[in-house]
Amino acid sequence: MSANSTATDLATPPASSTASSASPATRLDPLKEHGSPKKYWEGIYTSTAQSHHTQYYGPASSFYFIGRMSSYLAMALQQPHSDHHMQPNSASRSFATPTSPKRGQLDEMGVSTDGPTAADTLTGTQEDYFLGLFWQSYHCVLQIIDEDEFKEHYKSLWVAPGKSRKPSALVDIVLALCMQYGVAFVPRSDVTQQTQADVGSNDATIAGRWLYRRSQTLLSAELESPSLMTVQCHILAVYYLCNASFQNMAHSTLAVAVRTAQILGLHLEPPESMPRKSKELRRRLWWTLFTVESKTCMKLGRPWSAQISEASCSLPADDHELALLSGSSFAALGDNVTWHSYSLQNIKLILAARAVYVSFHDKCAEVLAANDGVTLYSDPHTLEVCAQFLSAGMKCLQSWRNEVPDGLKAKRKASGESLSTDRSLLDLELYAPMWLQRQQLLLELLYHNLAMNLYRPFIAFSTPSSSSLQPACDHATVCANHAMSITYIMHQILKETDILRGWHEAFQWQWNATLSLIGYVLAYPLTPSTASARQAIDRAIDVFETFGRNFAIAANAAKVTRDLTAKADLLIHHFSESDMITPATPSLSDFGPLLTHSGPRDIGDEVYDPNAPFEPDMEPSAMYQNTMSEMDLAFTVDSFNSFEPMLAGSNNMFNMWNFSHDQCS
Repeated sequence: MSANSTATDLATPPASSTASSASPATRLDPLKEHGSPKKYWEGIYTSTAQSHHTQYYGPASSFYFIGRMSSYLAMALQQPHSDHHMQPNSASRSFATPTSPKRGQLDEMGVSTDGPTAADTLTGTQEDYFLGLFWQSYHCVLQIIDEDEFKEHYKSLWVAPGKSRKPSALVDIVLALCMQYGVAFVPRSDVTQQTQADVGSNDATIAGRWLYRRSQTLLSAELESPSLMTVQCHILAVYYLCNASFQNMAHSTLAVAVRTAQILGLHLEPPESMPRKSKELRRRLWWTLFTVESKTCMKLGRPWSAQISEASCSLPADDHELALLSGSSFAALGDNVTWHSYSLQNIKLILAARAVYVSFHDKCAEVLAANDGVTLYSDPHTLEVCAQFLSAGMKCLQSWRNEVPDGLKAKRKASGESLSTDRSLLDLELYAPMWLQRQQLLLELLYHNLAMNLYRPFIAFSTPSSSSLQPACDHATVCANHAMSITYIMHQILKETDILRGWHEAFQWQWNATLSLIGYVLAYPLTPSTASARQAIDRAIDVFETFGRNFAIAANAAKVTRDLTAKADLLIHHFSESDMITPATPSLSDFGPLLTHSGPRDIGDEVYDPNAPFEPDMEPSAMYQNTMSEMDLAFTVDSFNSFEPMLAGSNNMFNMWNFSHDQCS
């Protein structure tokens, strides 16, 4: 057969409808034509909202890490976790939507259709106040609105003296976001010790919800003919929803935002005929959306909507000429730094982290496919191969760190280094503008959060002692170091300034860091770094208590952290007292002294007496199932093995701590 006839045969469907009559050369695999599907690392299905329905979160997500910890704790302690969940109570766990004014479902759709009350409506003076907050807060880090154009638009909405302004989707969502931020400055009133962790309809995280709802209603009329303002609204709505803890709604809104941006051609290079100011605004809009979507997908462990291979839009500029054209009056920071430089460096950071994330998870898929594995923890060799690969990939983030302009680095006291994990004190500049200090801090906190998330898979609860596993163990320690850096920065900033007070994303980074610290302490209770990580957890609780004076989810996070830390302390004490390396196979009776080691201690809602015997109310398997049920996690009794299996050939669960004292230092 000639080459031409072969090509013809491949392009022409076989005459017979039966597969058996077709030759192998004519059978086309439709999936293979688009790239063979990869065997990616499996995630978790868990309920994180008010409904009992479960949602999928990938292995990079904090929810997957929570699942690993909860599965491990249930096996280690062989007891239920009282009434506490490992996720702090949030608005999304109390309300069906941000606009639901009461707990539970209001109607079949769970949505309020009532109009605003008198208390919901803002006066012109109040709107001016909240808009003033916007220019000094979100506008400095979300550089997607031209200040002059916005003010002209806002002025046009006031058609007659004494009348309310005309509705505007953009103005409404800006006000909603700034009410959410501004109300978080106000200490909560009428809150008792028993109710401080309850999320009510007046909680700061859902302040401005009526304005959010009206903005969404107005946007529904723009589906067929969107504008740049439509994309701006979607991006701001994503921030509002994330702050309110409605992560799935935010992710869905991002998908709409990406499609809308593509409809407008924002992913393409702007036309040459367009004025420079307009071209740069389009670039900032696209790349801001791209970074927000990338952050969200990495945070949730889900696929991307915006593919970088399909975008030709160049990165936005940050020169002085552009800064003067942008409509905002912020002082220049030096020869090569303007207020737009934050946006550019933020984009470059996300691009670097996304490159590492993609290559790392592709490598995991490759290794898992070769070994027919489900998770990295099925085989120590698999874990180590991926650890060595990540070591090389992280040079991408290091290159970004080395190129950050000094004007965007948060200064340190003494010989401390910015963007490092040395935990040195910040040298807060007395006369530096707040917008600049906020840019510096948010950039550094984001860097630590991204690096921490990339290293966190190597906090393993079931790794045997082996010198060959040192890279994986080192990664776990580096993860804890980044988590400690976040905690020390947050603790100092909230204690000494108001720069991040009311900043909901900063709270979420602290919660994410706290999970990493608790996981590290549980996985490595006898290492030189354990004491430092444990001390950092106490600082994290202080951070939550500070935030908790203003919004309830933070107060609940402090409560959850105390509960988890108490359990970690019991395990640490048990192993440090017995200097346990390979103990005898434990039974329930072994946990009597573990739970009563040094006097009464609060564990959840219970207090354990050292003189009282440990008497479980149910069999271990029933206790385990009850724990999983309480946590709304879709696991079976065998789920611990689906995350991190016991060592092959061993019935001793405490072999999971079979490592030397100097390992993971």
